[in-house]
Amino acid sequence: MSIGAHPTRSDRPIDFFISYSPADERWATWLAWEFEAAGYRTMLQAWDFVAGTNFIDFMDRGVREAAVVVAVLSERYLHSTYGKLEWQAALRADPDGTGNKLVTVRVEDCPIDGLLATITYVDLVGVTDPAQARARVLDRIREALNGRAKPVLQPAFPHHPAGPAGVLSAPAAGARAHPPRPADADHPAAVPAVGARGARVSQHPDRAPGRRAPVRSRHDRARCPGHPGRAPGTPDG
Repeated sequence: MSIGAHPTRSDRPIDFFISYSPADERWATWLAWEFEAAGYRTMLQAWDFVAGTNFIDFMDRGVREAAVVVAVLSERYLHSTYGKLEWQAALRADPDGTGNKLVTVRVEDCPIDGLLATITYVDLVGVTDPAQARARVLDRIREALNGRAKPVLQPAFPHHPAGPAGVLSAPAAGARAHPPRPADADHPAAVPAVGARGARVSQHPDRAPGRRAPVRSRHDRARCPGHPGRAPGTPDG
């Protein structure tokens, strides 16, 4: 093998330069592994800062050549001198934020202020399931690269029940959809009760079933305006 040949290195452009504190190396290597398993190329100190590497040149090349700088946010990182140089260089390379040059991943519950507070971060605090953490990071990274967060699945119609994946739940085949009838608390719909042999049951408690209401004359109505068809003193029935 000739000197200068690097069979394990890739000539592909660097997708992600991972900026982190040495205390968070486990998080950094986990992220790098997941990114490369998804087909991206990463660059980080734990894997690429080998013997003979100039550290300042390594930082400069990583921030300058990578499409995205991924900063692993923790209390130690926020107080790291070199970490600050790296994320500030990423901000200077994309001052208006249109290129999403800097993506921050929060792995510890720590206060974020200053310019870093203006960057929307991926939050892994409290996430203990590796599959959930992997999906969250890859989804947010994909959105940052695309510059858009349009979902893959169609959003459910607001007045339709949504399935577990948020997909529109269609009615069963052949089923007729009946819109709900608006309820009126003051005027409920009167549904006539049906008795034996289909006979209608009177809705008035003071009227026997099957009997018609007596026809009132004008004289009767004048004598008893509060009760239809009954003169004062007349017994029920």
